[in-house]
Amino acid sequence: MVDHHDARTVLERAWVDVSNLQLRPPPALQKLIGSVMKTAGAAGFRYLLATGILARCVNPEAHPRAIQAGSSLPGAYDAGNLCQQVIVPFEQTKGNLLGAAKEPFSSKSLRYAEHDKNNPQLRNNEAAGPLHEALEQVRQADDTTAYSALVYLLRLTKARDEASKAAVLSGGPTLQLSYRFLNRFLQKPAGGARLVAVWGALLRLTHNEAEAEIRVYNPNESSEYSGMFGNVEVYAGEKIVSGSECKHRPLSLDDVEHSLRKNKPGIECVFVTSAGLQPGEEQAVKNRIAAAARTSDVSLVDANRDFAAFLKLLGPHRQRLGQCVTELLRKMREFDSADEAARLWNKLRENRST
Repeated sequence: MVDHHDARTVLERAWVDVSNLQLRPPPALQKLIGSVMKTAGAAGFRYLLATGILARCVNPEAHPRAIQAGSSLPGAYDAGNLCQQVIVPFEQTKGNLLGAAKEPFSSKSLRYAEHDKNNPQLRNNEAAGPLHEALEQVRQADDTTAYSALVYLLRLTKARDEASKAAVLSGGPTLQLSYRFLNRFLQKPAGGARLVAVWGALLRLTHNEAEAEIRVYNPNESSEYSGMFGNVEVYAGEKIVSGSECKHRPLSLDDVEHSLRKNKPGIECVFVTSAGLQPGEEQAVKNRIAAAARTSDVSLVDANRDFAAFLKLLGPHRQRLGQCVTELLRKMREFDSADEAARLWNKLRENRST
């Protein structure tokens, strides 16, 4: 029902028209689109918004709120297929426009025949309502308005991508700045990815890049690192020399045993925690790590206690901390946390300079 070749043509033309500021939908529709784009945790909804508007631009009969071709909505089509075949490849050539998801429609919020703001199973109500209303306005709009909505959406996505890549300021005192950055940024776990990025950044900034490579793995996607020695690994050439297991929750004895079992002789094993040890297991965890440390390099790093010392050791390299954390989060495809890291670091720097 929606020709993919035509969709690619329309999408590329709209991207060129992003600079044409005269192309913009009515204020009410602008507000709805902006609301969906700005709402945290709404990546799936952002992809549906883009897909629905694009479908309407290509075929006026396509229903923008449809997700599956089997929907009872008139003009229902396979939105997931259109997104996967057209929007995802397009985004991969332009940057992190909507969330850089590999399979956007695998999101739980899009596992329905159509989007309905009254669906009680939708958790992100802050974005569900504006999305519904935006797609309905696009459905009822004329062709020019629908196309201007697509251009406006792309304009916002481009600005979003450019803002997340904003250059990090350099120079000036950074020790207290770094303390505040880590303290605030690590308040949200993000499934442990933030702690992984921070630890990876500290290791990257304390190692000579010509002699060591720091690799990070997203703890939320176990398939990506099931054969690895930790969430953060240090390589000297092709040889792994260290593996760190990062936990943004209390470290348990099972965590320690699991990591020690998969570790190999000659590889340093580091446990990094920002929430202490599992209540009731504190002494057992300490004893197990101490016993392992008698025969190999095994250590425990407490973020709340030990990161301050690392920051002091970094010296002038601290000015790259925010940028490095942001880069590693992008590498792990944690784009919302990466954007927040960049904004927080730059905000703290700006406040310091005023």
